[in-house]
Amino acid sequence: MKVCSRLFAAALLAGAVSVSGAQSFSSGLRAATVLPSPVVKLKPGEIVDVPVTIQIRPAYHINSSRPADEYLIPTALTWEPSGLDLKETDYPEPELVNYLFSSQPVSVYSNKIVIVSRFAVPDKVPALTELKGRLRYQACNSKACFPPTSTDVTVAAAAAQ
Repeated sequence: MKVCSRLFAAALLAGAVSVSGAQSFSSGLRAATVLPSPVVKLKPGEIVDVPVTIQIRPAYHINSSRPADEYLIPTALTWEPSGLDLKETDYPEPELVNYLFSSQPVSVYSNKIVIVSRFAVPDKVPALTELKGRLRYQACNSKACFPPTSTDVTVAAAAAQ
């Protein structure tokens, strides 16, 4: 009887831990954080790199921009119109990692990554103080993936002197 009681208590505790983990993400805990970026200097007629650094919490990963499985949500950085011409966005090389939930290696990012967007600055530099965007990603741990989420991205910008 004591063994059954202990097993029941352990099962309840395990359920409480998994529920509290799910509640943490639903109440605002983020698996990835956008770190502050340096001020981007806008020079007329030039291409400017806009780096966005993302710190991923230990024990978590986010899907790469090109996940191998079609059911996984890719990481995507999008930008609001700003008067600059977005030329391309370069994502880092992903890691290929084996997880229990997939029969093939999963294409992921972990630790810290930098996504770089390149913008063409027009000859007449728009009066900008910041570039605004949105990072969409799906976070996972070694056992399961969480619903996709998005976070705002803001990078300070100024005309070069």
